[in-house]
Order: sequence, then C-alpha cells, then structure tokens
Amino acid sequence: MNNQFKELFAPTVVLVCICLIASLLLAATYQITAPLIEKITIENANTARGEVLPEASGFVEMEEVELLDGVTEVFESVNGVGYVITSEFKGFGGPVVVMTGLDANGNIVSVKVTDASAETPGLGSKATLPDYLDQYKGAAMISSDASSAEAAYVSAVTGATYTSRAVFSSVSAALMQFATLGGGF
Repeated sequence: MNNQFKELFAPTVVLVCICLIASLLLAATYQITAPLIEKITIENANTARGEVLPEASGFVEMEEVELLDGVTEVFESVNGVGYVITSEFKGFGGPVVVMTGLDANGNIVSVKVTDASAETPGLGSKATLPDYLDQYKGAAMISSDASSAEAAYVSAVTGATYTSRAVFSSVSAALMQFATLGGGF
C-alpha cells in the first residue's frame, strides 16, 4: 500500500512543482516585458497619429471629452492643425480600430486602420488598403448613399461588407465626435 501511494503521489508532486515553477517564470516574464510592450504600443500609436495628421507637431489627449459610441480616444494637435480620433466598430471577425485625422475645419486628412487582425486575410483586409481608405480624404461629411448631394459617397469593398461598414462607421463616428468639439456640421 505504501509503495503504491509513492508511485501515485511522487509523480503528482513533481507535476505540481513543474507547473508552479512554469507559472512563476511566466509571471516574471510578464512583469519584465509589460512595460516594454506598453512603450512600443504608445510609440506605434504616436507614429500612426503622425501619419494621419502629418502637419501636427505633437498630440495631447483630450481626456475631459465625453466620447460618443464607438469612439475610444480623441487627441488634439499641439499646434492646432486638427484632431486624431480613434474609433472601433465590429467587423466580420472582430473589432476594427480606425484612426481618423481631421483638420481644424473638420475635413478628413487621412484614415488609417490600426487593427483589423481578426478580419479575413485577402478579403476583409482589402478595406484596410490605401486604395479604399483614400476615398475618405477631403470629405467633411460621408454617405454610403450614392445619391447624396451634400456628403461624399463612400463605396464598400465587394466581399468585405462588414469590414467596410466598420471602417465607415468609425470615420462617421469621428466626424460626429468632431462636431461635439465645436466644429463641423
């Protein structure tokens, strides 16, 4: 009986020790890499902001602003040339995160999809390409209705309706958020 207990108990203790050591090593690795990951994430976001509003000399987050549905953050340029508004809506496979650069008059300077990793490669990802995103440039109002006279018509990507709709909704939300800041419409 004692020998059988050892045969069952010893491997269990060894396995628990291995799991405990692996968990501690994983936690230590996370503690070491978390600040680096956060720093890189912030640098990438700042680079993307500079790409969608290249005339800006820097950005300040507008934390006191009440964010509309879908809008996750609003940054104002330090030199007053405009805003960068980040918004997120659901695409086909998951969230699609979009940064919209707006000049001080509310015209779209540029649109950049910063995350669409859950979208279908080769299909949904077409809505993240410059050929699609360039149609937003210069617009102050957008519409998915081709007969709209006052708004710029934005067409969807064939086969990527959900992703196109997520990008359109994000840009539309950015324009509405700009209006709440005292500009636009």
